[in-house]
Amino acid sequence: MQLTEEVAQRVVAALARPRWHSPDPTLLARFLQKEADENRKLVQWGIRAAVLSYVAYGFFDWFLFPDIADRLVLTRVTLGISSLALVELIARRSFALATLHLVAALAIVVGAVGWLLSALGTGHQAALSQFMVFGTMFILGANLFFNFRFWLSAISSATVTISFIGAALFSLQTDIVGRLVLSAYFVNCLVLSLYLSWRLSVERYQTFLHALRAQIQEQAAIKKGQKLTEIADTDPLTGMKNRRAIIREFSEMRNEWATDDDEIGLILIDVDYFKRFNDGLGHQAGDDCLIKLAHVLSETAASNNAIAARYGGEEFVVLCKVTGRAHLNELAQQFCRAVEDLHIHHPDRGDKLNIVTISAGASLTRADQSMELRILLQEADRALYTSKFAGRATFTIYDPLATDLDRSSENLSELLKLAVSKQLVSVAYQPICDLASGRVLGHETLMRVCDFDGTMISPSVFIPVAEQTGAIVELGTWLIDQACSDMVEYGLGSVVTANVSVRQLKAPNFSLRITEILGRHGLAPQKLAIEITEGSDIFLEAQAVRNMERLRNLGVQIWLDDFGTGFAGLSWLRRFKFDVVKIDRSFLHDCQTSRGLSLLQDMVGLLRNLDHAVLAEGVETEEQQMLLQRLGVHSIQGFLTGYPVPIEEISQARPGLVA
Repeated sequence: MQLTEEVAQRVVAALARPRWHSPDPTLLARFLQKEADENRKLVQWGIRAAVLSYVAYGFFDWFLFPDIADRLVLTRVTLGISSLALVELIARRSFALATLHLVAALAIVVGAVGWLLSALGTGHQAALSQFMVFGTMFILGANLFFNFRFWLSAISSATVTISFIGAALFSLQTDIVGRLVLSAYFVNCLVLSLYLSWRLSVERYQTFLHALRAQIQEQAAIKKGQKLTEIADTDPLTGMKNRRAIIREFSEMRNEWATDDDEIGLILIDVDYFKRFNDGLGHQAGDDCLIKLAHVLSETAASNNAIAARYGGEEFVVLCKVTGRAHLNELAQQFCRAVEDLHIHHPDRGDKLNIVTISAGASLTRADQSMELRILLQEADRALYTSKFAGRATFTIYDPLATDLDRSSENLSELLKLAVSKQLVSVAYQPICDLASGRVLGHETLMRVCDFDGTMISPSVFIPVAEQTGAIVELGTWLIDQACSDMVEYGLGSVVTANVSVRQLKAPNFSLRITEILGRHGLAPQKLAIEITEGSDIFLEAQAVRNMERLRNLGVQIWLDDFGTGFAGLSWLRRFKFDVVKIDRSFLHDCQTSRGLSLLQDMVGLLRNLDHAVLAEGVETEEQQMLLQRLGVHSIQGFLTGYPVPIEEISQARPGLVA
């Protein structure tokens, strides 16, 4: 019988009943079945020990009853060996436990009564009256040593007791007082052992009920945990795996990577002109479209032993084991064709096609590449953008040496020059929270850039191009200006942060422009923090160092971002006092291994010893949060505390939470 809801209800009812009430027959049967194997062994070993003891007591027969010693010893040996043989036969033939118990109880009664009848013929009646007290061993054995059902214990022990009392009262040739005392002793022994037998039976049954209830609760907790994990790993709209699940799937796939010859392929999929689809047909039609796409992508993935997930918005991601670029190329083509075969009408594409299509970018693990999901995603992102510049409804496999990526960068650089004037750039804010209190301390400012058709361009794609072309200077200044404006108008906590590149810091007038922005908005300098990403040694750039010092003297906070990912981090800590050091998310996500956990502990300890405030990035689970609390991290940032959202969503959804 499985641990069903009916069993759970029976257990609750049984535990609520007084102990002297009869047990639930269904649960009792389960209890007896559970103890069957253990009781079967107990009976076998118990009878062996009892027979050995029974025969050994023949030694006393030789000294106490020499007139009939040979008969008594023969009786013991005959009855003992016969009982043992019968019990062993029944046990080895796998008879029911009830039959084995019945035979064992009968052996106890026969052994006791058989010896008693033989011993009554002795002429040494005084010795017999004293030696008869050992008859209580049979009573105790029936009641306490074999885990018989209570009724069987009662019948067998009562039979032995009545036999010995009858012999004491009517057959012993001693004074009446001795016979009465002996009889009373047997009665007391019976009553006490029966009570103990009942109590032990009840306690064993109650222990079984409590264990069963604990097992039911454990199963319920496991099911609830599995359900919560399933909910946490499932996209609510499409029912696919979500970003959290794909991170875990990649980790498992990476662990298997070393044991097989396959490579890990990642395909990043984006729905072409989806914003226009939504605007033209409405968000409900957009949701229906995503559900249909999710279904066909999941089916295609399953047929290729791949894993598909919704990565966010109109983006999907596929993880797969492939034998090489040709295999990955074939899979990407299958996904594109599967979506086209749906023939979902698109009213406003701006090209000759009138159906919904997808663009895809794919990346493949390489021997010279770090096995990290974020690297594969960055490469797939760049390949995806190449597909979009190639006219969409196609796919691109990332190749570091390919010229197509260079051409897409050229097109993107032209877009970035117009991003501010054409209002293609926007801001998202992600909360930074105090780990001890959970209070929102401030927000990080994150730049967002969209294409001319409204499609969002990943930061991993446009940031490198902006750095190379110098567009990052204008974009970065606009970002800080917008952050200061929103800080004054909406209040974003005690600090708002913005990432600043080395190229921006090297600009001679950078500190003056920041001073002008703060003055124009009337924002206190300490409410702005600039984040400098650990990379090339910035302290070799004299102008950058001067700008950092000027901003520090002005009161602007200087934070070190992505600590641990570059080569210059420790030297930076020696030469400059950062207000906050942000530990890169990769160190937190590597804590599943003892080596990764030890590295994070050492890193936090080092920063705390140097008196730096420590912020951990990439916090996504409560387990990670509790780990960081134990390590003494000051503040956290990640999807657990909040996703990057526009300023309007912060002012509407998080009123009163900022300090």
